[in-house]
Amino acid sequence: MDGIMASAATGVMSSLLAKLAELLSEDYQMQKGMRHQIAFLKDELSSMNTLLERLADMEVLDPQTREWRNQVREMTYDIEDCVDDYMRQLPD
Repeated sequence: MDGIMASAATGVMSSLLAKLAELLSEDYQMQKGMRHQIAFLKDELSSMNTLLERLADMEVLDPQTREWRNQVREMTYDIEDCVDDYMRQLPD
């Protein structure tokens, strides 16, 4: 069961990382320093995703690791919502 939940978390994270990569690759007009902050966020989330992928291969997780995984998953949903809002506000 823990592996399934970790796998779901990596799916959400992959979607978010793809959106951040799109923001970095497109020629969006951003406030000064925003591109650097997005790149930093993408790098940090990529590191978390690597651990989530390792957790997906584990059958049983200790309670602390399970809680961390759940919090990262919820954080990822929140960040993805913020990124979606930000992308809607960008000029075409």
